[in-house]
Amino acid sequence: MLNFPPEILGEIFNHYVHGRLKTHQMNEDEAQTSVRRITAYTDSQTHPTDLTPVCRLWRATAISIPRLWATIYVFKPKSEGNLKMFELWLERSAGLNGSCPLDLTIKEAMAPLSITPARELKLLEQILPLAISQLQRWRYISLELSRRSEPFLKQLYNNTTPPPILRGVKISLQNWSRHELRQLMGVLCSAPGLQSITFGRKFCTRFYTELLLDIVPWDRPTTLSFTLLTESMFLRILSASMDTLQDISVSDLTILSNVAVGGSTAVPCTTMRRLQSIYIGGFSEGDAGTIFDKLTLPALRELRLPNGFGDHTEISLQARGWESLSGLLKRSNCKLQIFEFGDDESPGSRFTEEWITKYLKFSPGFEHLTSLRVTSEIGQNSDSLQLLEALSEVCGDVPRPRLLPVLETLILDSVRSVVDVRRMVSDRIAAYGANGRSKLRRVSADLVGEDFAVDMDLTSQSHV
Repeated sequence: MLNFPPEILGEIFNHYVHGRLKTHQMNEDEAQTSVRRITAYTDSQTHPTDLTPVCRLWRATAISIPRLWATIYVFKPKSEGNLKMFELWLERSAGLNGSCPLDLTIKEAMAPLSITPARELKLLEQILPLAISQLQRWRYISLELSRRSEPFLKQLYNNTTPPPILRGVKISLQNWSRHELRQLMGVLCSAPGLQSITFGRKFCTRFYTELLLDIVPWDRPTTLSFTLLTESMFLRILSASMDTLQDISVSDLTILSNVAVGGSTAVPCTTMRRLQSIYIGGFSEGDAGTIFDKLTLPALRELRLPNGFGDHTEISLQARGWESLSGLLKRSNCKLQIFEFGDDESPGSRFTEEWITKYLKFSPGFEHLTSLRVTSEIGQNSDSLQLLEALSEVCGDVPRPRLLPVLETLILDSVRSVVDVRRMVSDRIAAYGANGRSKLRRVSADLVGEDFAVDMDLTSQSHV
């Protein structure tokens, strides 16, 4: 390795530090005791500081590559050593001309103020201004801060120049005042190239919703992510971003029928011309159909509903959700390619496989699917494997499967029979006969109640 050209050694170092194919994810208990409070990512097991003591060549090479140091995750700093390490990363990430883009995350301990050590607050008082001094380099900024950090950001508000290269923002603020929140979001949203905004767990409360509508330029970002939204807020944001938004994600969408944020006026139907991807982690407190009935999405390519249409006591609401979704796809005339659906909690979950199979069969909006993931149990009823059986059916007139003929990836999170999964795959392959080739490329299935899964890579005709 001592004979490698610096460019090759630099690429190896870059993969070492930033390669994200890691199996270990740091949990909260590990993170609390970890000595690595200045890292590249929350789960980092590899650090550029580990490269510098090896030899003079490695040290010189690592220090000369700003991108190794330009992704910084500050996790609940506790010592002066953390502060010194942060200063070191900032210095080495700047590059020769001091303009290397910086991706920065600062996460504060969210303990009650009465038990927060004065030392930790003192460290934040020094770390945040250091971060703000690099405002011109911010490409991505993530702040998870409590109200006690408000005074440490004053320097940011005095800046008259918008962050010139800022592209992404993630904000999770606990109990911040409206005035301070308005100032912070005003600075961040003034970035001319802002593309992505994420509102984290501590930030998304109804206290802030109307304030958000006034501050955020919804007609500029292409990607939005929320922890919690009400139905009316969701629809109003879509209406305000109909010409730009491409991707929206909501962990929990609260359906409060006939209630609009800021008044009682009903939100009009909206056509999203560029929206390609929707993720809704779960619906609550109402009818998911009230969302789908008000949208037209001609560019929709990806729809993920891992918890279905919500934890409802009325099975009729589950059925209405499917009807509304089918109507949305038909009205939009879109070519949906990726679909994820599941529902194991609601009283109607025993009908989930039946409904999925029915609408995949008879709704034209699903005919272009290339990827399907079902998180609910398949074969929940002892004599029912409706989805697998439907996927095995063959067209009578042409040599191809009847259901989802262009499907390439199938992921089943919970099945009772791996044998039936293998039989379905064999049937789909055989459906094309000698003159054709199956589109199916990958099938993955987890067996119910067992630490066992099947993962079939059909491009190489192998499986695990």
